[in-house]
Amino acid sequence: MTMSKQVDFYLIENQITDAKYKLASRLSNKLLKLQKKTLIATDSKESTAQLDQYLWSFSGTSFVAHENVANSKGQSLIYIGDRESINNDVLKNNYDVLINLCQNTPVFSHHFVRIAEIVEQQDEQKIAGRLRYKNYQQEGFEIKTHSLEL
Repeated sequence: MTMSKQVDFYLIENQITDAKYKLASRLSNKLLKLQKKTLIATDSKESTAQLDQYLWSFSGTSFVAHENVANSKGQSLIYIGDRESINNDVLKNNYDVLINLCQNTPVFSHHFVRIAEIVEQQDEQKIAGRLRYKNYQQEGFEIKTHSLEL
């Protein structure tokens, strides 16, 4: 029996600065508590550095422990990296979940059975989100959407 592949689209209803990093931090904290090995993909090293800051300062009393795939020691459940750094060696780590912060559907999305997509309020983000939605639909993923405010 093959596992069904699922994508959860999180539609952020309100406009706040760096909403995708804040929600990615919240999701990864939840996945950490559930003991789910997670990869968070970004478009650039700069975006990864920004996400890194949010994860280390998750709340006033806690942080989300994580490693960058570029210099990973394999001792975490949460990994972050830009799409250029995510290669076949990285993908061998059998992740439970991908949190995609890239504009496009990652070429490696088929390696995952669970994917979280975050869509911010800006028009270009919504357009890119719709394209990713169509890609996943064509690949046969089960798609769920969640609207929320941060």
